[in-house]
Amino acid sequence: MPQVKSWPTQPLDVAIKWLQDKPPNYLVADYGCGEARLAATVKQQVHSLDLVAAVPGVIACNMAHTPLGDNSIGAAVFSLALMGTDYGEFLLDAARVLKKGGWLWIAEVRQSQQC
Repeated sequence: MPQVKSWPTQPLDVAIKWLQDKPPNYLVADYGCGEARLAATVKQQVHSLDLVAAVPGVIACNMAHTPLGDNSIGAAVFSLALMGTDYGEFLLDAARVLKKGGWLWIAEVRQSQQC
């Protein structure tokens, strides 16, 4: 999404700020991580997940079926990552890996459609 660079607030920056209040041992899954900027920026351990590993450290996988364990993650982050026909399956996977009381953090574009 090239237009994202012109936005006054970057969704991933909001996620980074949100994680500043979480402890260092807090585990995070970054679904659709792209170049894994979240993992490179925060103090928490981040499992960077994407269909293609654009940089070292990214786990290349179908985000509907990640290799993460059940009930293992404190937060699942989707920053502009809910695209494709099976994005509902991505959310089901996030629900599977989230610990009880874990956070599902989503930032997505809202588009108005005119008929």
